[in-house]
Parts: sequence; structure tokens; C-alpha cells
Amino acid sequence: MTGLREPAALRPQDAEASADAVNVAATAPANASAPAGEPAARGGEESAPGPPENARAETAEVDGGWPADKSKEEAAPKTARARRRARDRRRVGGKLTLNRLVRTTAFRFTFLYVLVFAVAVSALGAFFYNSTFAVVDRQTDEIINQDLVVLADVFRNDGPGTLRRVLRERAAWRDDGVYIMIASPSGAVLAGNLTALPEEALGADEGFFDFSYERAAIDAAGRSVGEETRRGRGKLRRFQASPQSDSSFLVFVARDITSHEDLRERSQEQITRIGAATIGLGLLIGLVSSRSLLNRVEAVNRTARAIRQGDLSRRIKLTGSEDELDHLSANLNVMLDQIERLMSGMREVSDNIAHDLRSPLTRIRARLNDALKADHQQKDEALRATLRDAEGMIVTFNELLSIARIESGEGAGAMEPLDIVSLAEEMAELYEPAVQDAGFKLVRRLRPCPTVLGSRPLIGQALANMLDNALKYAEGGGTISIEAAPSPDGRIVLAVADDGPGIPKAERSSVLKRFVRLERSRTSEGSGLGLSLVAAVARAHRAALRLSDAKRSAESGERPGLRISLVFSAAEDLG
Repeated sequence: MTGLREPAALRPQDAEASADAVNVAATAPANASAPAGEPAARGGEESAPGPPENARAETAEVDGGWPADKSKEEAAPKTARARRRARDRRRVGGKLTLNRLVRTTAFRFTFLYVLVFAVAVSALGAFFYNSTFAVVDRQTDEIINQDLVVLADVFRNDGPGTLRRVLRERAAWRDDGVYIMIASPSGAVLAGNLTALPEEALGADEGFFDFSYERAAIDAAGRSVGEETRRGRGKLRRFQASPQSDSSFLVFVARDITSHEDLRERSQEQITRIGAATIGLGLLIGLVSSRSLLNRVEAVNRTARAIRQGDLSRRIKLTGSEDELDHLSANLNVMLDQIERLMSGMREVSDNIAHDLRSPLTRIRARLNDALKADHQQKDEALRATLRDAEGMIVTFNELLSIARIESGEGAGAMEPLDIVSLAEEMAELYEPAVQDAGFKLVRRLRPCPTVLGSRPLIGQALANMLDNALKYAEGGGTISIEAAPSPDGRIVLAVADDGPGIPKAERSSVLKRFVRLERSRTSEGSGLGLSLVAAVARAHRAALRLSDAKRSAESGERPGLRISLVFSAAEDLG
């Protein structure tokens, strides 16, 4: 601000703060003006430390061995660093090998999903098995027990002769029943359709057991066509007329379960095949999805490598699938755009700082050289002029530090409900004398507004910069207006308008950058940071900053003026 008192919140407080500002700004050009191929211009990339140039020259002179003045112990860390760098290069690039595919996150998640699915299929198969074959086994055991109960009643009531006759009749039926009656202790087979007791019965006591037996195979015409091996399940019981009797009878009752067992084996085989196919198909899907994902990740890696090599214009290509990787790539591209803007801004700022410092420093040097040869009065004038130039540079650096603090969030302070109208009224009273001295008329257009959530010092500084801009550049105009009013969409507009020459539409975005002035010669007062600070305050408050013509329908030859507006959301909407 020129010729006006700067708000206390952003004025330099002492010489120490001013010196810090000079030191901070003095280091910026050195970092920002590095050549494009150096690490500083590549977003801060760090390279592994290497030996000095003379050490490399000495190494090159020794053919096929370690340097003469270096031990192997000293050179070993360099070799280890080289191996680490080579390993890192292999990790970020290379062919899509099977080893890389199976180590991707997509394949691991797919494998885990397949494993869980296989366990679920196994549990379902076990449930199916228990719900079918276990029930069939229990039904078979119940039938055998019922037969034994009936035969025991026959033996107890009618004697062994009747039991023998009943077993012969049942053995003659061509069904699933298997019977044999053996006299003990002679071992003679008295009745049944088995020629001998199965070997499995010897260790089964009176429990159920499975066994194999031979039976004549009958074709469709009822003719015997040989023998076939069948499987059965049965139970052995001993019948005795009385406890004192020396003779007893062994009765074996069984059921043919060949068809059940065949179905059981086929079901187990099918469940195994389904499980194997599920796992195989899942692994195949995992490999395919891993390859697809790895191709997209490799596209990100290629872009990152190109940017690391200095090509800040490279961006990640979007596939248009609108999935999470597309959203991530879009966010990374926005971040890269911001980085490129910051790097370009840094180079532009360093050039402008160098230009703005060169003129006052050149004047100071020439003035001091002349003062060495001048009289006492001229020396005093030279010192006063030098002090003015130094104060101008301190103001410039102070504004830079203010913008940096605001953008980092440090200078924003506590956000609290704020009455924009009362703030605009205070700034109007403060600036009205200066506006009148400059030949303008200050017009207030203030209407009641909802409160906004913001920092009073920062918004006050932004409003002061907007008024300063109108005073400085509205040459030939007669009116400066300050406005505060609610907008139709419920937001609050704080604006400063003038009837000066305005700013062309093509230049409106560039004047918000640091050190940008429409006067290319840079001979007028000012640093080009006023609107940059306004833009920083707008970003800190998530407000919209708009530059437009003050007169919407200016006639031909009439100056359009400039209207700078800050559009805030109401505090209740943010809460």
C-alpha cells in the first residue's frame, strides 16, 4: 500500500523480522533459478552421494581393480549403494513377469478370495454329504436293526427251525437283503444267500461294519452271467435258546449298499473337481486382473519416471472406466498441475524478485558512491533516500511472508463468526480521507448480511489491498465504491469497484499471480503482490475471488472499470 497506514497485523514489527524476511527471500532465487536438468528443478529429487570428481578420475586410471589409494572396505559402501539403486530401478520398471504378477496386491486379494471361497465350497460339500449320505447310512442301520428284532422274535417264539425257514425265504428274494445263519460250534451254514461269513465280521463284535462279497450277476433275461463284487453293510448277532444251552446260532443280517457307495464316490469326485476348477479359475482370474492392474500401475510409474527426469508436462492417461484407479490418476494429475504451476511460479517469482531488487540496490549503490564525495547535507539526503528504498524492499518481503503464512495456514489464525458489513464500514471510514485526497468519491453500498466464518485481520487486509488497487490504478476515474450484500444464492459478496480503465479479460487470471503487473516496465510504485495476497486470503477462507467489469454494458469508448469481489459462504452453511 502506498501512502497509507498498513494494518498492524501485517506491518513489520521490528528490524529483526525485516532481516529474517530479507534472508528468506534472498535464498529463494538460488533455489528457484537452478537449471532445468538439476535436481532442484525436478521437484526436490535426491540422488545418492557419489565420490568427488578427482576420486572418480583416479578410479578410472586403475584398470581392472580397486583404486590404488582406496581400500576395499572404503569402496564397499559405494558398491552397496549401486546395488540398491539397481534394485530400486528394477522395482519401478521392467517386464511383466510371472513373479511380479503373483506379488501384486490384486493377485493376493484374489488368491485370498479364492481360498475363502474354496473353504466355503468345502463346508457346503460337507453339509451336503451329511444331509444325504449320512442319512442314508442311518436309514440302512435302522432297517438292519428292525430285521434283527423280527428274527429274534421268531427265534424266541418259534425256535431255530422256523428261523431257518424264514431266512431261506428272505434269501430267495432278489432284493438288497443279505443273510446267513450258521450253527455254532459246528460252523455249518444252515440258511442264507452268503456262502461264508465275511472276514470283517471277526473283529466287529455286534457292531455295524462294511464288507465286500461275491454275488451272481443276472442279465435282463434272468440268466446268470458270472459273478460280481458287491459291497454291503451288516451286523452279526448270536441267538441262544437258553443260557445253559451249549449250542447257539450266528445270524448275520446286511444290506447291499453298492449303489449308495457308487453315488458317494461319484459325488466326492464331482466335489473335488468343482473345488479344483474353482481354485484354478480363481487363480487364472487373479493373474488376468493382476496383469491389468499392473499395466495401469506401470503407466503411473512411466509418468513418474518421466517427471523425475525433468518433464513436468507429463500426465497419467485416464482409461475412462471411472474406477478408483481413474480417480487416483485424476487426483495425481491435478497435483502434478499444481506442482508445475508452483515450479513455474517459483521461476517467475525469482526473476521478478531479482528485477525488483536490482533497481533499488543499484540506486542505493550509486547514491552511496556519490555520497562519499558529497557534503554533509547531500549525505543526509542520500541516507534518507536509501532508507526509503530499504523500507520498500522490507515491505515487499513482508508481503511475501504474509502470503506464505496464509497459504500454509499459519497466518489464518482462529476462524470466528464475522460481520462483513461492520468490517466494510470500518475500512470505508479509514480510507475515506485518502480517497478524497486522491480526487475520488467513496460510495458505500452496504446491506445487512449473514455472518461469515473467517479471520478479521486477514479479510481486513484483503479489503485494504483491494482499495489500494483501486486508488493506484483507477486513474482518470471519479468513483470508488465498497459493497457488502447477500447474493441470490445465499452467499455474501464483499466487493470494491472503480470506474478506471479496468483489466482486460485475458489478463485477469495472471494479475493474481505474484509480482505480476500490467505495466511491463515495472517503473511505477508497487510490488505486484497486492492481489496475490487477496487471492491467498480467498483460498484460506474457501471463498471465490472474481474480477469483472464494473460497468456491465459500457458504451464504445467508455472505460469499463474493475470490480473485485470476494464471495463467502454463510457461517451457518459451513457449520
